[in-house]
Amino acid sequence: MKRGFTLMEVCIALAVLSAGILVFGRFLDGFNRLRALERAKAKSVVAVGETVEELVRKPPRCRDSSFVRNEVNVVLNAVPGVKPLAWVEVSSVKMREVELRRLVRCEKIR
Repeated sequence: MKRGFTLMEVCIALAVLSAGILVFGRFLDGFNRLRALERAKAKSVVAVGETVEELVRKPPRCRDSSFVRNEVNVVLNAVPGVKPLAWVEVSSVKMREVELRRLVRCEKIR
């Protein structure tokens, strides 16, 4: 008796192997999409945090206003009182759920 594989056995092994590769490729594609989404969320959180820190370092004018800076929406609401303070609401343009609210010191309007 000769040793080896029949053509039918080779065809079945190739079919099983190709099905496994197809399933793994679909899984890998979904994983890459999820990773890209998480990376975009992380960049949005960093951009929001950097914008707030920039407003703390360089105080804005003390008036109600809203503007977009570095793909981040910024809304300033002045707080009346002795010290010039403003509420800053910062949210990402791309990822709407990333939002930060902080009280910052601001410049007085002259």
